[in-house]
Amino acid sequence: MRALPPPPRSPIPTPAGGVAETLRLLRVAYRRLKSAEGDLYLTRYGAPFWQHLAPENWFAPDWFAARRTQLQGTSTIYKLPTKPVAGVSIDLVVRFSRIGQDVPLDTQSFERNLDVEFNSPFEEFALVMELRALRPRIYTKRPLAIFVPAKRLQLWQTGRAESKIAAKLARHPEVQLDILRQYILLYGWIEGLNVMQVLERGTTRVPLSDEFSRAITRRAIGDLARHGFRMADIKPEHLLLRVRPDGSLLHLRDGRVAYALVDYELLERS
Repeated sequence: MRALPPPPRSPIPTPAGGVAETLRLLRVAYRRLKSAEGDLYLTRYGAPFWQHLAPENWFAPDWFAARRTQLQGTSTIYKLPTKPVAGVSIDLVVRFSRIGQDVPLDTQSFERNLDVEFNSPFEEFALVMELRALRPRIYTKRPLAIFVPAKRLQLWQTGRAESKIAAKLARHPEVQLDILRQYILLYGWIEGLNVMQVLERGTTRVPLSDEFSRAITRRAIGDLARHGFRMADIKPEHLLLRVRPDGSLLHLRDGRVAYALVDYELLERS
């Protein structure tokens, strides 16, 4: 899964007229940059790319609207290149958090997961960081930053339930969530196709079957369970594969097909 390019070597400044501080939320260290545009929480993966992740380099209205590509899924999620910094642009996955909104599961899934709720962005990053620390590793996108625009919306615009936000605040009082502000998660883009795309497009040298889809999904469920995790809506679309130029799939050293887990809104400790 393609790594990000080498980061530019430049220290993180304090935004003009703003504040920079280091803090820990749910065991994850962040460098928070507060400015007139909003709050940017940089992880250790995102801090070297602070210039690319500054909102003016990806969230500027003319750039964001013109350059984003809608990705498959029920969430508001895009692939987006940043503006070039020192001649280099990086590709982001930009997703608007659905914290506090109703979870659109199918009936069968809902009956198995009556208490399921969308993660807050900070819960999600904490869980993804845990996955990345596992051995053997479960591959994920790199969590780079959380951006919280300064603009506050009307409650009806957010689609959030006050009771759901209150429950999150009670569970993690150290994470102060604002029910009227947007939370945007920024991940590093990784190349590949999800399992269903590989099956439908027939891009592999040896055609894959529906049984392959079921088997690798069961494997992902088992990999998560062995480490005390589960995902309420796990499905083949959430598993990314790498197809090599010769039509073969990328494999791990133990001979198994490599996959990356790429959706974490409903990831939780089992």
